[in-house]
Amino acid sequence: MEDENNFDKAREAVQDGLEEGLVELHTDTLNTLDTNMRQGKDALGNSWAPLDESTVAAKGHSTPLIETSTLRSDLQATSQVYPSRLTAVIGSTLDYLVHHEFGAPAAGIPPRPILAPAARYAEKRAPDVIGSEIDARLDQAEVD
Repeated sequence: MEDENNFDKAREAVQDGLEEGLVELHTDTLNTLDTNMRQGKDALGNSWAPLDESTVAAKGHSTPLIETSTLRSDLQATSQVYPSRLTAVIGSTLDYLVHHEFGAPAAGIPPRPILAPAARYAEKRAPDVIGSEIDARLDQAEVD
């Protein structure tokens, strides 16, 4: 009697799809976050609170968080994906990120969230991105 269930192939295809899908989702989220930050927006495309007039005059531009690439670079360098553990992290080592994420009213800084919108973006995209990778692996494994 021959077993035609292909459970081992299916299990391996799903695991490979999850791992590769997570890597793709992580990359997509970081790239979208970086692109949108350059335009003064969060990962979902929402514009951040504008700078007040005195800040614009002092900095010479009106887009929040773009005068240097320090924060964007740190997000790229610090964020990691661990496919075999099915874990991905987007974060920063910079202490001042918390002031942008939640605001610092005493310093006149309104909230300009970065991490929470990135998480919501990834949550929205995960079924399509990861699902496509799993489907592709199951097709390659010829598992129905």
